[in-house]
Amino acid sequence: MKRATWLAVVLSVSPLFAGSVSTGTHAALATSSPYATRVGLAVLQRGGSAADAAVAVAFALAVVHPQSGIGGGGVLTYYDASSGAVWTLDFRETAPSAIKPGMLGQKASGPMTGAVPGTVAGLGAMHRRFGTRPWSELLTPAIRLAGEPVSPDADLVADAARARISLAHSPDLAALLERIAAKGAEDFYNGEIAHRIVNEVRKAGGVISLRDLREYQPVWRAPIRVSYRNYDVYAPAPPSSGGLVIGEALNILSAYDLPASGAQTAATVHLLLEATRRATMDRDKYVADPAVRRFPYRELLSSERAQHWRSSIDPQHATPTITLGEPSAVIAAGAHTTHFTIVDAQQNIAAVTLTLGDDFGSGFLIPGCGFFLNDSLRDFALDEKAANSLQPGKRMASSMAPTIILRGGRPFLALGSSGGASIPSVVLQVFLDVAVFGSSIAEAVAAPRFDQQPQPEDMAYELARAPDALIARLHAMGHGLRQQGWLGEVNAVLIETPRITAVADPRRGGAAGAF
Repeated sequence: MKRATWLAVVLSVSPLFAGSVSTGTHAALATSSPYATRVGLAVLQRGGSAADAAVAVAFALAVVHPQSGIGGGGVLTYYDASSGAVWTLDFRETAPSAIKPGMLGQKASGPMTGAVPGTVAGLGAMHRRFGTRPWSELLTPAIRLAGEPVSPDADLVADAARARISLAHSPDLAALLERIAAKGAEDFYNGEIAHRIVNEVRKAGGVISLRDLREYQPVWRAPIRVSYRNYDVYAPAPPSSGGLVIGEALNILSAYDLPASGAQTAATVHLLLEATRRATMDRDKYVADPAVRRFPYRELLSSERAQHWRSSIDPQHATPTITLGEPSAVIAAGAHTTHFTIVDAQQNIAAVTLTLGDDFGSGFLIPGCGFFLNDSLRDFALDEKAANSLQPGKRMASSMAPTIILRGGRPFLALGSSGGASIPSVVLQVFLDVAVFGSSIAEAVAAPRFDQQPQPEDMAYELARAPDALIARLHAMGHGLRQQGWLGEVNAVLIETPRITAVADPRRGGAAGAF
C-alpha cells in the first residue's frame, strides 16, 4: 500500500468501537483511544513490529489524548520473540539538577512540579532496539492528526477547557512532531526543541535546564520475574513498584487453594486485599530509584517473606494496618496514566504505560510546543528520610505495571492499567480471573475490582459493578468501605495460538483491534 493511501485509510475511516473486543490470528492491540488503535493497527498490517506500532500509538495519543502526552514519562515491558527474552525500559522522568527538597512543598504547582520528560527518549530507545519501520513514517499519522479537526476522545477528557486549549495549539504540536520526525528523538533533548522547552519552562518558574535534557537517558532493566503455578509473570523492577507488589502478592497467595469458582466470593477477595496490602507496605518502605538506594529484591520476594506476611493474615477478618508495623511514607503515584498493549505477527509484545502525573500534568502547555509538562515531582515523598525522597537526577517511584505473562515458556497474556497506586492490584485481579478462575479475557477485564492500600486502609470498590451482598460481607469481615466510580483502565491482549484477543476496558473510551 502506498504511503498516501495508507494515511488516508488511517485518518478517514471512522474510529473503532470504544470499549471493544477484537479477535484475530496475526496481530492485535488495545489502546486508550480509537484513533490510536487504528493508527497502530495500520502499522501492524504493513508488517511493522510491536515496537513500531507502539511508537506510532504513543505519538498519536499525544494528539488525541493530551493528558498522556509526550511531556511525561513511562515504562515499557517488551517480549522479544527472536530470543524469548523479556526486558523493561524505564523512561520515567528525572528530578532536575537544580531542584532542592525545600522547593517543593505541598502547595507547589505549575512548572515547578515538572521533571525532565522521558517519553520521547524512551520511544527512541525502543525503536532503535526493536523497530523495523522508518522513524519518520511512524510519526506521520500523529502529524496528520494534529493538523486535522479531530477532537480528543470525549470519554477520556476530564477537563474540557484544557482540551480546547490543546486543540488551539495543535499546529504547534504538529510542527514539533514534524521536527522530531525529521531530526529524531535527540532534538527533543539536545537541539532546537530542547532550547525552546527550557526557555519557556524557566520563564514560567520551572527549573529544568539544558544540561538536564542533554544528560537524560532511559534505562534498560531486567524485569522482576515470579512463577505462579505454570505461569511466569514479568513486570517492571524499581523504581516502578509493579513487579514487587504483584510478585509479593502472588507469593503470599501461592499457599492458598484458590477455588476455580471463587473469583467474586468474599473469602477470595479478602485474601487478595490482605495480600496486596502487605505487599504495598513493603512498596512504601523500600521502593526507590535503584541508582540511589539499594533494593532488597531477594529478601522481599523470598518464600520466607511470603510466609511472614501470610502468618499475619486472618482468613475471616481484616487486619488493621497499624498492627502490621510502623507506617511508612506513602508513594504518591499519579492516577492519570495511560496503558496500551500490542502483539505483532511474530508475537513480539509491547506493554507500555505512559503518564503526565495528574491529568494534563502540571497544567502548563509549553508555548510553541503544543504539549503539557508533567507534574511528576509530586510522586516523590516529602519526607527527606524516605526511600522515595526528592533528590536531583533521581527517578521517582511509581506503581506502573506493564506486565507480560508466559505459560509454558510461551506468550500468554499481556496487560497493564491506569489507576495510580491501585495499578498492581488491578493487573493482579485480571490475571487471576483468567489464569485461576477461568474467566474469558473480556469477562476478566469487565469484572468488578477492589483495592486496599495501607493508608487509608478502607477498601476501594466500584460502586456500579460490585455486588451489594459481596460488599456487605466484606464490611462484616472488618473492611472499611470507599466507593469509586471505577478502578483502573485495563488494555490487554490474550494469546491463544492461533487466536489472539484484544480487549479495551469498557469503563473508558479505548478500543481494541486485530486482524
